[in-house]
Amino acid sequence: MVGLLAAGFLVCSGCHKSETTTGAEINGVTVDIPKLSESFVNSSEQLKRTVTQVGLNVRYTKYEDALMSLDKLVNDPSITEDQKKIVNQVIEQVKKLAGSQPAPAQ
Repeated sequence: MVGLLAAGFLVCSGCHKSETTTGAEINGVTVDIPKLSESFVNSSEQLKRTVTQVGLNVRYTKYEDALMSLDKLVNDPSITEDQKKIVNQVIEQVKKLAGSQPAPAQ
């Protein structure tokens, strides 16, 4: 009986979703793409595509493209103040990341 209870407890304890999502650390800079994505879950498909594009551009070190997409998001009149705050945070993170990137070899 105790064994069944212990097994049930272990199974149930693994069922809870983590409440906090943290961004990826790249070159010592944390970029909170999960928080950005989470804030646009209930937005239009166009805004969701732009958020996805930001994530892809950061992943493939296209920081200038990511910043352009973020600028497009922050200037969209349909986003909320909370979304705007998160977008501005990610803009600052990507700017730091772009500044830490080594210059391309010529």
